[in-house]
Amino acid sequence: MKKVLLQITLLLLVSNLSFGQTNVYDSIYVGGRWRTYLTHLPTGYNASTNYPLVLAFHGGSPLGYQSIQFQSGLSQKADTSNFIVVYPEGVKVAGNRTWNAGGCCAPATTLNIDDVGFVNSLLNNLFSTRPIDTTRVYATGFSNGSLLCYRLANQLTHRFAAIAPVAGDLMYYPWSPSRAIPIISFHSYLDLNVKYFGGVTVGATGTYFPPQDSMFNIISSNYNCTILKDTLYHNVSQYDHLKYSSCSCNSIIEQYVSYDGEHSWPGGQATGGVTVSNQFSATYLMWQFFQNYTTTCLTSGINNIPEKVNLKVYPNPFTDKINLTNTIGLENYILLNSIGQIIWRGSKIEQTDFSNLTKGVYFLKVDSEMIKLIKE
Repeated sequence: MKKVLLQITLLLLVSNLSFGQTNVYDSIYVGGRWRTYLTHLPTGYNASTNYPLVLAFHGGSPLGYQSIQFQSGLSQKADTSNFIVVYPEGVKVAGNRTWNAGGCCAPATTLNIDDVGFVNSLLNNLFSTRPIDTTRVYATGFSNGSLLCYRLANQLTHRFAAIAPVAGDLMYYPWSPSRAIPIISFHSYLDLNVKYFGGVTVGATGTYFPPQDSMFNIISSNYNCTILKDTLYHNVSQYDHLKYSSCSCNSIIEQYVSYDGEHSWPGGQATGGVTVSNQFSATYLMWQFFQNYTTTCLTSGINNIPEKVNLKVYPNPFTDKINLTNTIGLENYILLNSIGQIIWRGSKIEQTDFSNLTKGVYFLKVDSEMIKLIKE
């Protein structure tokens, strides 16, 4: 464990040196105590530009922002995609930082730490000191931090456009958000800390976590979704991609579940010696998802092509050929896989044979537009 902490510390030291003054560690006084957080400003930060904001919550750990910044790579993603990411820290008690997510996790729960109040005050502070688009605020977190995401979506719904829990569960009831907030979730069938099919964690807390299906049944029922657990992709050697849709407020619920990996951040860095799935990148997929949503329930982004473009792709799902309508013949195309790697680029897409691609989710970038595709 000491070796892992040393590796994370050294990597983050090098990272901080390369980022210069883009990492700012600060604190605010709330709830009778000083609460700390790290702000990462993207490369080329301009105070006259309003940026989307992602709050990233660490798991229960002796480390705070260092752990999730390291394992997620969100700071690097913020640099390339131009958003601000803030890493709040749980109160440190007896050498450990945790969050009060309702049914978990001690010592934050036993001390009844008001982490919802902290996040609310932190957002007020950030809105007054940083150029942030207040309609494009998102939350993600790992493990205990993931649990907090669900609680924030439940109690501070008006603050967040969407959430992306990683390796977590809903532990604060009843589920009654003021609107159907979109969710993209990431998990592993091999996770023994927060078991996909429910059960008592192998961790020291002895906490019981409900099955993921039960959790999403509660949420989708509250959202009035009419399409439940639609399987978009299934491969027992890779992952499952599930979707709940036709919900209130144009909301959807998506989940990626890998058949490998453990209690970890898919596509990220390993911490504590656990195995990480590389079937997909949670960081890449969550940012693609986030771009579809604002707090006003309107969607835009990769899942919705603006009507003025009228660009259509068929067939979708595809097997070998990708065809488009309403093109002018001058478009440039880039095909990316689910973790953001460029698979193909060029201008003659309809003449290209894609039959050798593995089945799964792909993204087609057409000039400035992004279209989600399924390969069968």
